[in-house]
Amino acid sequence: MNALKLPKFLLPLILVLTTFISCKKEQKQAPPPIQAPFVVVKTEDVPIYKDFAGQTFGDLDIELIARVDGILTGVYFKEGQKVKKGQLLYTIDPLEYETKVEQARGQVAVAQSSLVNANEELKRIRPLADMNAVSKRELDAAVAKDKAARSNYASMQASLKNQEIERSYCNIKSPIDGVIGLSNARLGDYITKIGNASRLNMVSKLEKVRVQFTVSESDFLKYQKSTKQGEKITDLQLILSDGSIHPQKGTLNFSDTKIDPTTGTVTIEAQFPNPDGTLRSGQFGKVRVLIRTAKNAIVIPQKAVTEIQGLFQVSIIDDKNTIQNRMVEVGQKTGVDWIITKGLKPNEKVAIIGNQFIQPGSTVAPVPYVADKKQIASSQND
Repeated sequence: MNALKLPKFLLPLILVLTTFISCKKEQKQAPPPIQAPFVVVKTEDVPIYKDFAGQTFGDLDIELIARVDGILTGVYFKEGQKVKKGQLLYTIDPLEYETKVEQARGQVAVAQSSLVNANEELKRIRPLADMNAVSKRELDAAVAKDKAARSNYASMQASLKNQEIERSYCNIKSPIDGVIGLSNARLGDYITKIGNASRLNMVSKLEKVRVQFTVSESDFLKYQKSTKQGEKITDLQLILSDGSIHPQKGTLNFSDTKIDPTTGTVTIEAQFPNPDGTLRSGQFGKVRVLIRTAKNAIVIPQKAVTEIQGLFQVSIIDDKNTIQNRMVEVGQKTGVDWIITKGLKPNEKVAIIGNQFIQPGSTVAPVPYVADKKQIASSQND
């Protein structure tokens, strides 16, 4: 028998159908698994820090206040520079006060002359009274005159001393070794001893700085309990406004005696060494306090945790590289990580899915997660 011969016009149609069917089979092949970054759960000791907003003050901040009125005739320092104890800083026109000193000296001289005369008169009358040559009344009058002259002389001396003290207020000197700030008065200004015009400047001692910050009542109670149990807060760091960390560790000075009823907070003061003088009074920053150390804590990146209506879950990669959702309980955040208190065990793989749409039960291709170093550095300075 002869083989079945197909018409020539059917051959191209058969070729097209064959190609279409083969393409369909290729489209039905499963796509490759989606890559899923993961971290291996492990335990570690995690220091728990808490930041509190604070402000710096000098170890001593002494305000220079004018105590006399007059024209400012001299300024003898550079603002922002170091000054020595006893160094002359300002002078106020002393003419008025020198005049008062001279007047007081004249009154002292008159009082002294009166005292000498009264004393001589008493010396003359007393022997005569002993001989009954003068009456007792004359003796009593001489004694009273001598006492009055002595009192007047002492009063005039006190007045002179007071005028000399006022004259000394015309020379304003540094009370301590320190750094002087921006002057509130300029050469030629009229200075008064009342109101804001009397506030000339401030000198700060900055070998050490004090940092005051406030904590909530609950945090303060926790601190008190830990102190009673023998635990001490010894790790204090100062985070400056630019995010840098002051190289010297601080120590606690004291806490306020009362809780502010309007804010429910307590003011606490810490002290930080400032050997290079980089810190100044009035700066703002954050005091980072080591609250406690969580022993054998399970820590995973915050990116791996999903929150839904107050419930937290993570995605586990099982032995078959399949995604399984699991509910967990979370604790303290630390940097870019989160402490997991319940729901995970060491050596499990936790997927960091992020914005990828991966359903539970999906098969994935696990790849080790690489953290963003810039994000870690930023979180440490937050």
